Amino acid sequence: MKMISSVLIAVLLLASGGNAQNSKQPVRVALLPFVDLLGKPTSQTAAFTDLLLSRLIREEGLLVKIAVPDKPGGILDRETALNLGKKQGASLLLIGRIDAADTRQSNSGLPVPTLGRVNTQSSKAEVVVEVAVISVSSGKTLQTLRSVGKKTARSNQTWINSRAGAIH
Repeated sequence: MKMISSVLIAVLLLASGGNAQNSKQPVRVALLPFVDLLGKPTSQTAAFTDLLLSRLIREEGLLVKIAVPDKPGGILDRETALNLGKKQGASLLLIGRIDAADTRQSNSGLPVPTLGRVNTQSSKAEVVVEVAVISVSSGKTLQTLRSVGKKTARSNQTWINSRAGAIH
């Protein structure tokens, strides 16, 4: 998330002519809620939208607002999305989707004779996100960003057998 938000901030500032940080007027950006591959919002896409918004609103040269569609849950065509951006007075529109989101978990254990057991658990997550930066005035796509994020978490557990019972 950190990488795509940093790159996105740079693209937004450059797309505005590069003078947003020197100007007193921030770049006005409309962010459409992210959708899945079928064009539908889900709890995961809503969480990603909120996370991205929380990063973008901290940037001094940007004024980012959510562009909420009139009919939630429906697939928006480009013209409707641009009209939402115009209603908010935005110069740039962000349209994004989550192309893939996958999690995998695994467990493995090793018995230690007369002592107990050692277990390892791991969880791997991967997400692929695409964001289009669109000029509201011209309707042209200025940049399309695609980012892949991966994270692995591991934990180890040890059980020791004793006369009093197992110790975890």
